[in-house]
Amino acid sequence: MSETGWYAQPFRADGGITARGLLSQLGSPGLSGLTLLVREAAQNSWDARLPDQDVVRFRLDLATVGAGHGAAWRRLFAGGSSRGARRDGVFRPLVQAKSLRYLAISDRGTMGLAGPTRSDAGKTARREWARFVLNSGDRDGGTRSASGGTFGYGKSALFRMSKVGCVLAYTRFRDDDGRLRSRFIGVAIHESFWDGRTRYTGRHWWGLPEAGHCEPLTDTRADAAARELGIAGFAGEETGTTLVVVDPDLTDPTLPDSDNTPELSVAEAGTYLADAAAWNLWPILLGDRDRRMSVAVTANGVDVPVPDEGSDAALAFFAGAYRQVADGTGPVLACGKPYKELGRFAHAFTFGALVTSPAARELGVEGAPRHVCLLRGPELVVRYHPGPERSNPDAGYAAVFKVHAELDETFARAEPPTHDAWEYRQLQGREATFVRTAGRRLKEQCDRLSGAQARKAVKVGSYAMGSVAQRLGHLLAGPGGTGSAVLLSGAHPGTARTGGNAAGPGGRPAGVDQAGFTVAPGSDGHGPGHGVTAGGGTAPGGGAAPGGAAPGGGRSGVRRPSLIAGPRFEVIDGRPYVVQRVRVHGPDRVEGAVRVLTGDGVAEGTSPTGVTPPEVHGWRLPSDGSLVAGEVFYHAGDATEVDLIVTAVADVLVDISVVGRA
Repeated sequence: MSETGWYAQPFRADGGITARGLLSQLGSPGLSGLTLLVREAAQNSWDARLPDQDVVRFRLDLATVGAGHGAAWRRLFAGGSSRGARRDGVFRPLVQAKSLRYLAISDRGTMGLAGPTRSDAGKTARREWARFVLNSGDRDGGTRSASGGTFGYGKSALFRMSKVGCVLAYTRFRDDDGRLRSRFIGVAIHESFWDGRTRYTGRHWWGLPEAGHCEPLTDTRADAAARELGIAGFAGEETGTTLVVVDPDLTDPTLPDSDNTPELSVAEAGTYLADAAAWNLWPILLGDRDRRMSVAVTANGVDVPVPDEGSDAALAFFAGAYRQVADGTGPVLACGKPYKELGRFAHAFTFGALVTSPAARELGVEGAPRHVCLLRGPELVVRYHPGPERSNPDAGYAAVFKVHAELDETFARAEPPTHDAWEYRQLQGREATFVRTAGRRLKEQCDRLSGAQARKAVKVGSYAMGSVAQRLGHLLAGPGGTGSAVLLSGAHPGTARTGGNAAGPGGRPAGVDQAGFTVAPGSDGHGPGHGVTAGGGTAPGGGAAPGGAAPGGGRSGVRRPSLIAGPRFEVIDGRPYVVQRVRVHGPDRVEGAVRVLTGDGVAEGTSPTGVTPPEVHGWRLPSDGSLVAGEVFYHAGDATEVDLIVTAVADVLVDISVVGRA
């Protein structure tokens, strides 16, 4: 039986590429190693999907080598080598380390790495092994638009992630006769070096060294090697590939890169990987697709949730826009000269869907989304094209633009090796015109959605004025299916009382205490507006001043209900609401009211046709989250704070008032 060991690749007479050259093929990407790895690895897996499989199962397992497998790992890195193999101890730290860490990237429901194990073999139908393990930049005539990759350089992202430049590949496939076959090999990329009079490229393979190349372990021997290292195998008739990044670099992507930038913990890195998968792959993860990808992430054996449209409101809005594009209901963006349909566009207005994920922030998405997700044929995220902000920081828009199929190859050629942009300067002639015009059309759409065009439309005096909706309206309809708050289902119909005996309803008392708040965008988009009282003046910050004489000769010294700070916005059970905190003083009967104002501050008499006016939804007790439905709230105890909840309506100026009746 042939002895396993490391093989070093010498330069041939006709030259060759150095290891450093391979690692430089992605250029200087602006994305972190973790994000780049997710994008490139998932793209490779998606390209390798089998035609009869509905789901590609993609996994990211960040783990520490267990005690039962440590000896096998150390033998691999301390094993024998062929003449000319690297002898400067690059793997010595791994051999001596008390613990070893790895990141396993696996796919199932894919074709595996089949084809000849020599790059100089004759022409064959399948050459996945040669393209991934041996060659670089080899697309072998494959159609570019049918896949995410166009350069074949994405594998260098894996080696960049390894501190020792080493990746193990374990694959299973069906050969031309339909038999299941397995292969296992180690690949390392280091610096080129001299050994005596021979120069080596810095590329190494671990397997069965032969003259001029290295053969992989195959079938039962490959399965045994993976099992000894603790690498998960294949169940039943499964095919696919597992790539193991040895000693992954977990440098914190949220901090400036330097020699002493701290690393993420395994748990933190697992969360980052899950978020990166969600924000870079979500179009192909949607559960209602005919063919899709599923993603699982673990950190030291603990499952890490991957955000999706059911748990993240912003992703839900993007998914809604995507479905309009997929259904063909969104508008078509086109180039005028020459006329050419470029692709389809759709959008959804967001409200309260704030993005806080560091992985999304790395892609430029933070706070309220104001972006267009760019897609082409494979439907992997190219990038998030940013647009202007809306007038309120809690409001935004999530849009999707997908290139028409006949221009997919053109836009693919406009991408850099990292596939994260469309650069028209890489093209010439009409192709450059189409890509450049797409950028212009996207800007026009973003200006329209943000209201930037309307704000520039009319100028009155020294103030730039747009429509009333743009100046004042910032309560946007159309929330996603997830929310940041939940109203308990045990709401009490009508009115209710809290603590002791409440003052019963009766006729209008002589004294009416009121506080009011107009929901209108200020410099921060939501306040504080103005406060209104019926007889005691206006308190700073919009609240009613305590005490004071009541109109009509009522009792003095009565504490009026007061508004606490400004209103805030919540998405509750998938709908947007305005929530105003109110301080009430018992005994008291408090009434909430809401009305729509015109741009001049006058109450509208009637609602526009087809528009439901805002209304008081109820009162919420912050202490236990219970809900009192209706406009009236009775309180007989000590002073306390409650939340007045009002339904939100798109593009209107809303006045909220609270009236206390003795």
